Amino acid sequence: MKRWEAKLEAHFDTYAQEQQYSGTILVAQHGEVLFHKAYGMASYEHDVPNRPDTRFHIASITKPVTALAVLMLADRQRIDVDRPIGDYIELGPQLNRNITIHHLLIHTSGIPDFEKLPDYAYGTERTLYKDAHILELIQDVPSSFEPGEGWSYCNTGYNLLGLLIEHAAEMSYEQFVGRSILEPLGMSGTGFGASDRVVRGLASGYSQDGNGMLVKARYHELENFKASGNMVSTAADLLKLDQALYSGRSLLSEPLLSRMFTPHAFIEQGRHYGYGLSIYGDGSRGHGGWLPGYWCKFRQFPASGRVIVMLSNHDFTKEDSIVDRTEQLLLAE
Repeated sequence: MKRWEAKLEAHFDTYAQEQQYSGTILVAQHGEVLFHKAYGMASYEHDVPNRPDTRFHIASITKPVTALAVLMLADRQRIDVDRPIGDYIELGPQLNRNITIHHLLIHTSGIPDFEKLPDYAYGTERTLYKDAHILELIQDVPSSFEPGEGWSYCNTGYNLLGLLIEHAAEMSYEQFVGRSILEPLGMSGTGFGASDRVVRGLASGYSQDGNGMLVKARYHELENFKASGNMVSTAADLLKLDQALYSGRSLLSEPLLSRMFTPHAFIEQGRHYGYGLSIYGDGSRGHGGWLPGYWCKFRQFPASGRVIVMLSNHDFTKEDSIVDRTEQLLLAE
């Protein structure tokens, strides 16, 4: 273990210096931590460094948690993922009646993504659209394609899945995820963000201006992302999630767990989408997350039993290639 730690420390220290990386990095194998270190500052204003247990907004890494919650309700026969979402919750007249839960889980519904709308990126993101009100943003926007006939990443669809969870579980999204996933897994450092909520141990988010100078991330209303991206977590807690996504340890029955990891939808060469997870050609799976001020990665390599977690409060660092390079380093050894 010490040998791995030294090699990984040299590997990540160089990367952190080159990319101005600020955050925490964890590498584990079969649940055993090989490397866990914090870099940079959680608050430049107050001169507070990041620590291994610092919390970060994990943005779209929320999606595999939402997918897991949906499948747990399917396991309890509260819902059927192959049925139309409109069988369970009321939809606006602009949404196609043939959109199934399956379509929403794999981003093939054709529903417009509210985050990609020009008006949202330039001012509307400061406004709270609570729960189903998020659909107001897309009410006059045509569908991108018929359900199942294309692929387009969609936060709106995952917000709809959050409403589905509340209907089927008869409690709030936060309550169901907390009681059914976070508490059983012991993910005590994981919770839900909101722009007016005090979250202890949370790193502040930073961006760069046009001159490459560090600035505070722009304001945005976190609750608009609800089931699609408003969770906060720690690297150690995401290791617990990693361990829960293996046969024999999962909160799901084997058939539904297998379905979660099936490459249902083609994204691009070498990458498909399962339920809340990108599925790669090398057999690995995971998800990234980006919000103003934050950029995170969660990637499992089932063949080796490894997981790499990178949580950053700089939204301009480049984490995609370093994950692949890290696994290549470990395989070479």
